[in-house]
Amino acid sequence: MSTQATDVSSSPAGEDVAQSDELEYQRIPPSKQLSGKYFLGAYSGEHVAGTEFVIGAALVSLGVSTSDLIWGLILGNLMAVLSWAWVCSPVATRSRMTVYWYLARLAGKKVSYIYNIVNGIFYAVVAGAMITVSASAFRAMTDIPPQTGLYPTSVSFVVLALGVGAFTVFLTLKGFKLIANFSTVCAPWMATMFLVSGILSVPIVTQLGAQQGLSGLGSVLDGLVWTGQTPDGEAGISIWVIAAWAWGVNLPMHLGMSDMSILRFARKSSYGYFSAAGMYIGHFMAWVCAGILGATASLLLKEQLIGLDPGAIAYRILGAMGLVAVVVAGWTTSIPSLYRAGLAFQSVFHRHKPFNVSLTVGAATTVIACFPFAFTSLLDVMSYLIMAMAPIGAIIAAEHFVLPRLGIRPLWREHRNLEDNRPAILTWVTGVGVGILMIVLPQVHLFTVFIPVWLTSFIVYPLLCRVMGVETESVIDYYEAAYGPVEPPELPGVTAQPQSPVNRRDPWYFLAFGCLVVILLASFWAWAGGGAGAIDYVETYKWLVVPLTGLYFVAATLWMKNRREPHTA
Repeated sequence: MSTQATDVSSSPAGEDVAQSDELEYQRIPPSKQLSGKYFLGAYSGEHVAGTEFVIGAALVSLGVSTSDLIWGLILGNLMAVLSWAWVCSPVATRSRMTVYWYLARLAGKKVSYIYNIVNGIFYAVVAGAMITVSASAFRAMTDIPPQTGLYPTSVSFVVLALGVGAFTVFLTLKGFKLIANFSTVCAPWMATMFLVSGILSVPIVTQLGAQQGLSGLGSVLDGLVWTGQTPDGEAGISIWVIAAWAWGVNLPMHLGMSDMSILRFARKSSYGYFSAAGMYIGHFMAWVCAGILGATASLLLKEQLIGLDPGAIAYRILGAMGLVAVVVAGWTTSIPSLYRAGLAFQSVFHRHKPFNVSLTVGAATTVIACFPFAFTSLLDVMSYLIMAMAPIGAIIAAEHFVLPRLGIRPLWREHRNLEDNRPAILTWVTGVGVGILMIVLPQVHLFTVFIPVWLTSFIVYPLLCRVMGVETESVIDYYEAAYGPVEPPELPGVTAQPQSPVNRRDPWYFLAFGCLVVILLASFWAWAGGGAGAIDYVETYKWLVVPLTGLYFVAATLWMKNRREPHTA
């Protein structure tokens, strides 16, 4: 039997590696697989998060119109959900491997090392940006000036960012299950706070619009929020650019296949659809509400939106709980991003203990967080890295979905014991070349470049495999030969145990849910007194939401602790 049909651990380079409880080089057995609740919580928590404050406000500055924003987000987020459910999740749940281990077996050391470095840098930048976002909330409680330039202008802010980063690293080192549980507690409150920020902002911005002769919510949003023009008066981005951005902003995770590292724990491939919780709550509702919130705060503070950080924006409307929202939002993105970055660099430095590698990556990421460019230039930096990573995701997808239809088993390079996968190397070079060409063309927006890059790579790789004479086989189960059995064998001495159902009759569950309902319903009272009354009510609401939030987190944490315990009537 070939080596890839077994389920014993093997290193990326056929060498000894340091192992950890996260099973980086072991297919995930049934005892370690998780139910859909973890993924629902993880996706909703990660994508209702700190980036939403940054991107929601950035879309206002980029000059999109209201209708283009709404329809573009609907279309783009749908494409993202289908990319997770139809492309990434099937590969993850059949192979049960991290993307880093899979790529090492597919393409060899050289390609996997380069990809892992690029992928690790991508997630380290995202994590660093979100640590900066969390630090901006603490900054708003001090006399530290807003940090919106390329480098920090305050030593106190650097110290603050280092402290926030240290706590983020501590939580990340606890592993995926704790990350998912943390997100499950935070996500419902975060989603509620984003929605509340929009509800509170609407009557205020409507009143401000009326003072400028605008009537009706639609005309106010067109005139003051999503105007269709940049602050410099230039034409804004179109519906297609918005759709492409909503689809491609998470490309490294879905079409880039890095979420194989998380979805390998999923019991069913259909759990990829749970990404919709993140896309339509986070990348639709939260982006819209964050945009209204940012524009409203900018008008009230009489400052340009580009000069405000997330802490200043949230504090103006939501007070202390706005700062808590920014902190938690930053953590719910930075922690899983740092987890992914750690996995990427563990594959590069596989001779070292995973804990030490993750700790080092966390320390480097925390240093990145001290420089505000990490979030002020986040959209452009992400776009370039996405373009560089897109070909690899397309190669993995083609390896799994297309090659068996051509009579070629996945992971054929490893089966033939070749040092490198030449078709993969040439495909990556071709894809990046197409991306560079697209960037040079003035007609192509940077946010859309990933589409031709990914599609070109998906088509070119199988063609090169055939042209370059990759061996074909028949009358075999290609996936069995490549990955092993559908259900990997259990770890020695471990027996899969049935999981207790989630207990939703716990009083703590009802108390936590009730707190969210009251927080949401109370925000609508701002609509009762008109615009001027709404501004006054916001000051009252800032204090009202404090005890409700504290009670929610206590109740939700206690429910999370007891939710798998059998219920006794």
